[in-house]
Amino acid sequence: MTAKQCHFYWLDWVRFIAAFMVVAIHARGGVWLDWGRLQAGSRTLLSAIFFAVTRAGTEWVLVFFILSGFLVGGKLIERLENNTFDLRVYMIDRITRIWVPLLPAHIWAAYVAYMAEKSLSWRELFGSLIGLQGIFTRAFAENYPLWSLAYEIWFYFLGGCLAIWLRSASRLRILAGFGIVVGMAIFTQLNVVFLFAWILGASTYWMCHEKSNTGLGVLGCFLIVVGFALSQVRSASVSVDLSAWLQYVPSSNVAMLVLSLGIALVFPILTQLRPKSKFGGQINAVGGKFAAFSYTLYLTHYPSLYLWEHYMPGRYDAIDCQSALWYGLRIVSCLILGWLFYLPFERQTPQVRNVLMSIKYGNQKM
Repeated sequence: MTAKQCHFYWLDWVRFIAAFMVVAIHARGGVWLDWGRLQAGSRTLLSAIFFAVTRAGTEWVLVFFILSGFLVGGKLIERLENNTFDLRVYMIDRITRIWVPLLPAHIWAAYVAYMAEKSLSWRELFGSLIGLQGIFTRAFAENYPLWSLAYEIWFYFLGGCLAIWLRSASRLRILAGFGIVVGMAIFTQLNVVFLFAWILGASTYWMCHEKSNTGLGVLGCFLIVVGFALSQVRSASVSVDLSAWLQYVPSSNVAMLVLSLGIALVFPILTQLRPKSKFGGQINAVGGKFAAFSYTLYLTHYPSLYLWEHYMPGRYDAIDCQSALWYGLRIVSCLILGWLFYLPFERQTPQVRNVLMSIKYGNQKM
């Protein structure tokens, strides 16, 4: 089965849920005080679970990284094995995927920063566009979630360089080797654990073409639970003192690796869970519609939430109907704005890609 023939069931839902959870986590921080500072009546078991779930931002971004490794890195490996890798196609595909939605997202962030009278920097803008935020520059217009875009850009860069090094002539191989060194140098300034997570995602891609292995799926679920628990114990909390447990728990990086391996093992099993009914197929298809604008949602939600916090700066010390309503409205506003930005930009990515393909190859079909 080729990559073109394979439909990855349920991964669209995974992509959207990961983006939605990042929005929910950031929105919660602007609505309520920390759990330990809530009124006594609001510190219930249910609210504790809610606050615990909505503090795992890095873990949900990790899902994006592994999904990227699985779909981009895994397909790259497959094309190398089949001798169908085309550098120009790869570059156009990755460039349009990243920058078609990213450019308008930066304009939106700049507009919000201007409205809120925050400083704007051309240096930060340039650094953000080429994946140097968190390395040499800060996040442009304080759109902090874009730290993850630096990782994605350099994942793609390293993947392309490695493919060239493996398949090209000696001159290009030398350039690719130099590029690999540059990429590795960049990751000395980033957290290399996320690169390992991307590689783990890519390394399990082949399993989606093999017979489903329930045992590996169960093992993956177990590792997800263990890795998530370990990462939460290692995460700083102002409401719960977990310092007594830290001596028994491995580092945050080890916890992330355990979690990454678990997710990477579950993905190929998930893709083989073909819907057995028409309703199940419809549910899977709806996930594709939501996932279509998940990247734009991720890029645009933080400036949207900052507007809320700028004009409604106070935070609630109780969980009640009023605060829950404002929380829901913030999330809905991010979803609506993300969809509106998606329509004229990210949705047009295939058209932009086709134009660039025609420039590169004339009338030749790819």
